[in-house]
Amino acid sequence: MIGKTLGLYISIRFLKVLIAMVLGLGFLIVTVDFIEQLRKSANVEDVSLWSVYTISLLRAPIFIEKAFPFACLFAAMITLTQLNLKMELVVARAAGISASHFLLPISISAALIGILVATVYNPFAIRAFERSEALTAEIIFKQPLNTNNRQKRGYWIKQQDEKGGSSIINAQIARKNGKLLNNVSIIRFNRDWQIIERLYAKQAIHTTGSWLLNEVTKTDGSGIKTNVGSINLKTGLTEDDLLGITAKPDGISFWKLKETAKRVEKSGTNGKPYMVQFHSLTALPLFLLAMVIVAATVCLRFVRFGQVGRMILGGIFCGFVLYTVTSLVTALGSNGVVPPALAAWAPGFVATLFGMSVLLHQEDG
Repeated sequence: MIGKTLGLYISIRFLKVLIAMVLGLGFLIVTVDFIEQLRKSANVEDVSLWSVYTISLLRAPIFIEKAFPFACLFAAMITLTQLNLKMELVVARAAGISASHFLLPISISAALIGILVATVYNPFAIRAFERSEALTAEIIFKQPLNTNNRQKRGYWIKQQDEKGGSSIINAQIARKNGKLLNNVSIIRFNRDWQIIERLYAKQAIHTTGSWLLNEVTKTDGSGIKTNVGSINLKTGLTEDDLLGITAKPDGISFWKLKETAKRVEKSGTNGKPYMVQFHSLTALPLFLLAMVIVAATVCLRFVRFGQVGRMILGGIFCGFVLYTVTSLVTALGSNGVVPPALAAWAPGFVATLFGMSVLLHQEDG
């Protein structure tokens, strides 16, 4: 059995490498996103570089969260490789410590990190991303709506209007679960799908039974434009409808996913993606444990066989295969082909069993 001192030593080395990996990924993500935000704000006046960089800093945590499994994989590979090259694992084996014993500290550390990521880091990353969206609306889209550049990207919503008509709503940014829209374009149709009018608003706020449109430019069927200030546009969309349309599963906090799934199901929208996300976060400790075991299957034989490059590529390939299979099964769960819990837990469980089988074969032949 591994001693407390040795176990703590291995855990600290793994955590140091993991923190370095996360910081490196964070720096890369912030740098790339900063360049993209500079492009978006190129035509906006009075925008400081620090404001744009702040947006990129706030957006980074939610992208780092998606990369945690690979960070854990590479951190485990680097840690085990360093221990192996320094003959520390050879000494541990000579002392009668098996592979499963000196993998235990890394496995426990990875599982605890998975719990923290799901319960603490995930809500923090989502709040930071929401703050970045608010800053983007305030800093980059603060200029009056340019009606000569009407090609918009972002969120699309369709609603039924009174008298059998309908409206198509497009917004560059949707916040507060779709209840607050910025830079909004609305095309209104009659029951025969003929355009009645076009509305361009700086902001749209959802209230009970209507949209409050601010700083509106109205274009009627004859092409005549008028500035009408603020108007109310009736809507049959409820808060639950907007939640199902605009809120992505990975944009909902772990603690609110089950409630959101129930609300979305009540509105008639598919709520399974939210339950898949909930179970995926719950199963994250097991998934990170699987990544550690995958790393161990290819990193414990470096010294004996000297095939470092091929083994590293093998570990990276196994990690990507596991991640791809997980994404595929998750998609099946989101569409109701398999139960959400099975879709989230099966990849990590199968990978852990497979990795343990390979380790036992390597140890005992």
